[in-house]
Amino acid sequence: MNNGRPLRILHLIGESDAGGLSRYLYDLCAAMHAQGHQVTVAGQRGLQHHLFQNAPWEWIDVPLKGGPFDLMRAAMILRRHLRKNPVDLLHTHYRRPTIVARYLQNVCGGRLPLLFTLHLSHMRMRGGFLGFSDFGDAIHCAASDARQWLIDDVNIPPDRIFVIPHGIDINRYPLGSEELRRKARAELSLGMRDRVALFVGRLSIPKNEHWLFDLADVTRKSMPDLRILLAGAGPHEKLLRRRLEDDNLEDRVFLLGERNPVPLYHAADALLLPSYKEGFALVCAEAMATGLPVLRTRTSGTSETIIEGVTGRSVPIDRPTFVKAAIEFLADLPALRRMGQAAAQHVRQNLTFDRQVRDMISLYRRLIEGAAAPAKAGETSGISGELANT
Repeated sequence: MNNGRPLRILHLIGESDAGGLSRYLYDLCAAMHAQGHQVTVAGQRGLQHHLFQNAPWEWIDVPLKGGPFDLMRAAMILRRHLRKNPVDLLHTHYRRPTIVARYLQNVCGGRLPLLFTLHLSHMRMRGGFLGFSDFGDAIHCAASDARQWLIDDVNIPPDRIFVIPHGIDINRYPLGSEELRRKARAELSLGMRDRVALFVGRLSIPKNEHWLFDLADVTRKSMPDLRILLAGAGPHEKLLRRRLEDDNLEDRVFLLGERNPVPLYHAADALLLPSYKEGFALVCAEAMATGLPVLRTRTSGTSETIIEGVTGRSVPIDRPTFVKAAIEFLADLPALRRMGQAAAQHVRQNLTFDRQVRDMISLYRRLIEGAAAPAKAGETSGISGELANT
């Protein structure tokens, strides 16, 4: 196969729902389309479908998040589509679409490679959940922690796993400055002497965002200048607003809703992410690109983003431990500035979007050509194994 030939990739997702997956897929498709490759996305319309509505590639409405009959209908629709529009590779992003993709692979005579991207690791894999999980012919994951989980808990052979971390478009996340900090804080009615901690993400169970309310509560006297910004929306929003009133935290915690996070990165002193589960936590890399240090729990993506004490800190997934670490982290503003500078440099050297796209296209070609060989003993599997060990 000619390595220069444009690729034809069909992505199957559950729906264009809220969260990082839709943004990840949109950005990847946009970059590949700009390079002349043909991309198509199939799935249901979700809360973030506006990303795809005016995209210059095809979207196919199919019920890939429903029950057995919905999946059968989706399979028939996509089978008819492939008869007229052949592709080189099937790329799936959820377990149910992977079942449909496996059917499509079989009706095409097994010639289509099937790549599964793992967007969330460390799930409970027992009984029927494991039995009905199809992880494709090859698995892409963004973090070395996720790779190890696949090997240890899901019993996936290492040679089927390819680690390609998410990357940041540096042009979209410019490095902060004192001028940008002043402007961003003025727009948020924050003072230059305020100590500002930031959370960006969906307000839902995996994020543990209520831990930040605990932080605000216990530091009323020891850190009276602390201001905690939460940017995002989700099912917990009403409960959090009620707690603001009940605990009298309106002057310390601010629920900002969904908005452009870049000015918030520029306004903040640190990003705090207390999640108990992540696929990579792209928000960490975004914040770091702007010069913001990160304190996060040790979920997938930690090894790729945190150099302990250099670009930020990581702690076990434990509420008292996280709150204690956050107090120590936020207390030393000069150290935060130093870590922020190192974080920005780390992203620019190791976590760029151009590198992510380049490696993903290389993986596509490798799978299409049937040249993916098992890794040697002691090596990280995949074309980007060196990134998994940074």
